[in-house]
Amino acid sequence: MTKCMIGSVLLALMSAVPVLAADTASGAVTIQKMPTIAVTKAVAYRIREARNARNVATEILLTDVAVDRAPMLAALEPHMEAINLEAIKDRNYVILNVDAAGNVSMNATISRTMSQFINDTSDGLKITWTTRSATRLEGRLFTEKPLDGMDTTYTVDLRFGVDIPPAPAGQALPVGGGDPGKVLTSFITAAQRKNWPAIKATLSPAAVEDFERSYNTPAENAAGVAQLAELWFPKDKLKITGGQLRGEKAVLEVEGETFPGMNSMTFVEMVKTGTAWKFERAIRFGIVPTK
Repeated sequence: MTKCMIGSVLLALMSAVPVLAADTASGAVTIQKMPTIAVTKAVAYRIREARNARNVATEILLTDVAVDRAPMLAALEPHMEAINLEAIKDRNYVILNVDAAGNVSMNATISRTMSQFINDTSDGLKITWTTRSATRLEGRLFTEKPLDGMDTTYTVDLRFGVDIPPAPAGQALPVGGGDPGKVLTSFITAAQRKNWPAIKATLSPAAVEDFERSYNTPAENAAGVAQLAELWFPKDKLKITGGQLRGEKAVLEVEGETFPGMNSMTFVEMVKTGTAWKFERAIRFGIVPTK
């Protein structure tokens, strides 16, 4: 094969490989008599919708510094992980929330004063999409006129292009959560009964370190976990609706009635210690529609 032919073959192979676009951002939120929030970097990650935790949305962090999205991909609550990143400590940033229909909400934050400018595309913001697919979002978020906020006015003109990470790989768990769900049920029951030995038997080593205080009595340790469980889990009609098995971890989804007529969802991370599943951590995320 001649050099010319080899070059042609290589060019053809290179052309057949899709090239991913880079994550990009530009523009600013300009606030009268306050610092401008200028952005040059963007990163996207999956979250659950706060108004319906059964649905998946995309959150985009816009900053003026490079950010690694790996911590958000591994987090039980990616949004909280993002806003607490060391890289954006004391820096201004913008967070965009994009739902499945392409609606966008914005929270632009000035870190020094924690001043937040919040709006969405049902009110003063406009969005034009260049690309909106399951794997890529490219668009421009802007205002047509100054908006009122916090005794000042502000304008928005932001451009962004981000790849959406794939959903976490794993095996779907049935209603009840399978074996991890059985241990979670035991944990909840033991917490409600304030039975420290039974609670401790369901905890991962990391959770034991978090919950067991050497200066407390077993009863006091149990009371502390019981108090947390009341915050994490719905009061009535509690049900493990499913989840996902991810190797040595499992993420369970728990729904129930928090108040009459209002249901919420809690995410629970279980980890395998040896051959046994153990409770690691939980977070109540948001509301879900009543059925």
